[in-house]
Amino acid sequence: MEPLAALVVRTPGSLANVVANRRRQLAITQQALADAAGVSRKLVCDAEAGKLSMQLDGLIKICVALGCDLVVREARSDRVGYSDVVASGQ
Repeated sequence: MEPLAALVVRTPGSLANVVANRRRQLAITQQALADAAGVSRKLVCDAEAGKLSMQLDGLIKICVALGCDLVVREARSDRVGYSDVVASGQ
């Protein structure tokens, strides 16, 4: 499997795309992801829909189950190796 690229997420829509695309890359269902993360399928659906009301602890659990880190860093556009994810899907 191709390694996950480092992506910068700046909108709920772009985060939704990252979650959905990673789940598809791993070839797992929303229910399987929910089970692995210990969250409800609805929470996975909300994450993939970019809903703002989502709980941070649920998002972190989903990231862990997808084998992803949620990283907060200083916003700089000159970092090599990072790319913005657009809400239209990457």
